[in-house]
Amino acid sequence: MTRPSTTMKTTSTPTLTALALAVLLAAQLAGCASPGPAAPPLQADELPAGQAVAPVPVDWWKRFGDPQIDALVAEALANNRDLARAFARIDESRAALRAANADRSPQVNAAASGARARSSENGAIPGGGTANLFNATVGVSYELDLWSKLTKASAAAREELLATEYARDTLRTALAAQVVQSYATLLSLDAQIGIYQQVLVGQRDGLRLNKLRLDVGEMAELDWRQLEAELLNSELQLPKLERSRGEAERALALVLGRSPKALIEQGIQRSVAAVPPVADLPDALPSDLLLRRPDVQAAEARLRAAGARVDVARAAYLPSITLSAAFGRESTELSKLLDGPSLIWNVVASLTQPIWNGGRLDAQRDAAQARRLQAELDYRDAIATAFKETRDALAAHGEARQSLDTSQRRSVALQRAAQLTKLRFEGGQVGRLQVIESERDALLSRLQAQDERRALIAAQAGVYRALGGGWRKPTTAAGE
Repeated sequence: MTRPSTTMKTTSTPTLTALALAVLLAAQLAGCASPGPAAPPLQADELPAGQAVAPVPVDWWKRFGDPQIDALVAEALANNRDLARAFARIDESRAALRAANADRSPQVNAAASGARARSSENGAIPGGGTANLFNATVGVSYELDLWSKLTKASAAAREELLATEYARDTLRTALAAQVVQSYATLLSLDAQIGIYQQVLVGQRDGLRLNKLRLDVGEMAELDWRQLEAELLNSELQLPKLERSRGEAERALALVLGRSPKALIEQGIQRSVAAVPPVADLPDALPSDLLLRRPDVQAAEARLRAAGARVDVARAAYLPSITLSAAFGRESTELSKLLDGPSLIWNVVASLTQPIWNGGRLDAQRDAAQARRLQAELDYRDAIATAFKETRDALAAHGEARQSLDTSQRRSVALQRAAQLTKLRFEGGQVGRLQVIESERDALLSRLQAQDERRALIAAQAGVYRALGGGWRKPTTAAGE
């Protein structure tokens, strides 16, 4: 007959004196730790100081007043795969933040087990034997965040979440700007194709009529051949424009997240009657406007997260205190597991102080500091890039406005010159070649004016993108 073995679970409860000594020792070790360095102030060349500017509107593209632009941007924001990936990264960072916050909360676990074991006859229980053991407990553990290690880890996760959200906003602004610029390209190509189609109709009619004059001897063959060559040159340009338009449509389809075939079959309603209205820029822009750029804010959030990670690495050198407790039932017979005598419990306070780990903590600290330095350099680069892109965008916008105005006036002048040259030809004062050249110059000036329209829209979108979305005119106080 086997004799059941009994299992005793001991409970270790530290005295108040021992616990006080442990806390005192931990506090003395904490005093030897140096706090992490604060982020150095970052200076950047400022734009001319100007009036206060209100927050950037997130739907800046609506200021163009074009429903087609609004529809295309909305479609891109809904279907673009790069933006979908950015949202997935946000979800990942949000889950990481929840995990970091969970480390600051008590952990509660339930456990149940059943076992049957035989003890050795030469073991602790004389004679050995076979026995059953059933166990059911609920345990609670909690790490005291004395040195803010868990708080800093949570703060780092929060900043990393902000960085992913700012990265999404950066992509969102860039995506909207790309849609507007692609749309402007289609406007320009449609207008240029329309101009060439109108010119080709006139050139073909003129060549046919002049062929009759050539046949009856009223026109020299040299003049007719020059007209024919000019017609062929115009016909040569049209397929090139059609190819460019197809490339622009396929590029836009990729941004919109749909197949190029579907875009071409559905078509885009485009109007070339006028350039979308362009808002006036303030005379001066304050430097802090650039700090609102989402890419700058993302770099700053990553810098703060890296600094918090350094603090976490430093806190790993300090003691950690963990409180735990367990309550449950234990019995050698399953039917007696819920009986009063089966009650077990324990309360434990433990202190752990790293002493030697092969340099692992040093390596983790050095890596965290190196990552913080990288984040600081990235932040400085983001500031410098923001100023450069903004200055370039403002300069391009000013040049585009001036170029469009000059190009339109030049086109009017050259078209009038072509009319006058044709009248002089009919009066016998100039040759046919001068007429052809003047008409070619007028045609090229019209094409250039359309391209300048595209450049102005693209430059306006570039300014919005460089400023992180756009701007609003400041509101003045009543009576001013």
